[in-house]
Amino acid sequence: MTNSSGEAAQSYEITYLSTRPEPEVRTVEAGEVAAVIEHAGGHGMQVLVRPCRRPVEEPGTRKEDES
Repeated sequence: MTNSSGEAAQSYEITYLSTRPEPEVRTVEAGEVAAVIEHAGGHGMQVLVRPCRRPVEEPGTRKEDES
């Protein structure tokens, strides 16, 4: 994910806390977090919000390494 300036966008992992054996988890961009929290609160749900780690580039996968 990149933003309009070409930088990697910050993303967050949202976990919907419920009585299910396995909670629902999704990833959203920073600009969507407030809407997710508002929607969950409006429906009586609780959510856990955690920043996602940026993917680690493996050595030799960057374009500079190809030359």
